Amino acid sequence: MAAEFDNNILSGLLKTGIEISLGAASKSIEMVANPAESVTKVVTGVASLLTVPEETGPALPDKAQALAGVWLKQGLSLMAEFQAAGEKITKGK
Repeated sequence: MAAEFDNNILSGLLKTGIEISLGAASKSIEMVANPAESVTKVVTGVASLLTVPEETGPALPDKAQALAGVWLKQGLSLMAEFQAAGEKITKGK
């Protein structure tokens, strides 16, 4: 049972990793194909990573924690976007 459980976890992790990698590669190719739009997206994304949310307290630790939350949220949304793009490639859609 334990070995079967471990195999399922490892195969799932491998599948997810491949999907994320393929999705990231696909998005990179799309960015190269349309550089003007891509530059705008990148600049907007970087600006959002450096902007402290308005509801953050005045103390420096509050601001640092809020920025860390923004970075985590952006990173997770990028990973989900890459995985969705990779799933389309692996399923041939």
